[in-house]
Amino acid sequence: MLDELESALRRTVADEIGDYLGQATEAGRRMPDELDQQQMARAILRRELDNRSRAALRLGESPLAAEEEDSLLERVLATAFSAAPGLDALLRRGDVTDVFVNGCDDVRLVTADGDTIVGEPIARSDDELIEMIQTLARRGGHMEREFTPARPLLDLQLPDGSRLAAAAWVTKRPYLTVRRHLLVDADQTELVRRGMYDRGVASLLAALVRARRNILIAGGQGIGKTTLLRALLHECQRDERIVVLEQEPELHLDAMPGRHDHVLVFMERSANTEGVGAVSLADLGRAIKRFTPRRIVVGEVRGPEVIDMLEAMTQGIAGSMCTIHADSSWSVFPRLPVYARAGGRDWASGDVLQLAALALDVIVFIAQDRSGRRVISEIRHVQRFDPDAGQVVTDEWFHPDEDGRAVRNHAAPIPVRLLDELVEHGYDPTLHEAVLL
Repeated sequence: MLDELESALRRTVADEIGDYLGQATEAGRRMPDELDQQQMARAILRRELDNRSRAALRLGESPLAAEEEDSLLERVLATAFSAAPGLDALLRRGDVTDVFVNGCDDVRLVTADGDTIVGEPIARSDDELIEMIQTLARRGGHMEREFTPARPLLDLQLPDGSRLAAAAWVTKRPYLTVRRHLLVDADQTELVRRGMYDRGVASLLAALVRARRNILIAGGQGIGKTTLLRALLHECQRDERIVVLEQEPELHLDAMPGRHDHVLVFMERSANTEGVGAVSLADLGRAIKRFTPRRIVVGEVRGPEVIDMLEAMTQGIAGSMCTIHADSSWSVFPRLPVYARAGGRDWASGDVLQLAALALDVIVFIAQDRSGRRVISEIRHVQRFDPDAGQVVTDEWFHPDEDGRAVRNHAAPIPVRLLDELVEHGYDPTLHEAVLL
């Protein structure tokens, strides 16, 4: 009985505060801080408990004792600002990068080392899991984030910056996924320490950034592309004017004034409930050139914005970077024409590949080694476009060894003139780990 009452009170607090936040947002009023919300929650709980006590007396029932009420109030307050206490407990772990909830009793965690482990359930039933997700949606304070049979898909950002996606009613069971970016402030030193690549590769990547070469980072979902992109951007000068395009906030460069103090962030916007107001990455890609960027960074290329990105790279905005989904450094090229045509324009594959050959300097591919660790596996240099073959000509400077880690490809050395330039910018080939041939 008390458990049901506690859950009901928690929902009431979440609903009323969520409604208040939504109204404040729409009216442009000052948003209450955490202390204000705690005071609001306490007042709501006192009102509800008083109403329930009066109702019990009218029905001839025994109300809760004062000590029971106080204890219940404090228990609800302790979790009132945690819509999902079980989920919060998982997110407090410093090593969890992904949380997969496939129904209330199937919870799996992915750690920073790439291991998958089974976690404790975060809800007692699928209905309770749905209620938890609905509370999370209401905490957003926007009607667009409701989670109902009419809106069975949810995508939102949690207070700690994690991204949450949920689905129900169109699935057999309610599903919830949380993606986290643990290494928000990780630089190359940290990635080398974690074994992602050696100090030689780190010095090569740093030199490419300082030499203002255009870099594309490729790999699968959740493999560490954003983490590597952020670490490479930390090699830039602190006052460089960097313009970032993202579908959702992941890089967070603007939150690191100690590393970057001149960052402009543009984010894609979905259409509103009337189907208007959408702003795509392609729209933003065309607009940002007017903001005089020193570097352009696209969090992830996945559509027609690829053309605007490549054009910017060939029009004097050197040193730009982006990420893309691919299963090898070479497989990037077949994807580019497909993405370019996603906007409805009839781009010829040869034209897209020729533009890519002009724009890109290096492709860095991330994969998993034999032990499951996320590592740089390939570094491919882009030379030119061959019109007769209809292909981009490249050199694979680093290819995977038997464990899947990038090692120097002695059949494709860095050209002497380019090597001299990179050495001038800090590349030290002697730092590479010794490999027995």
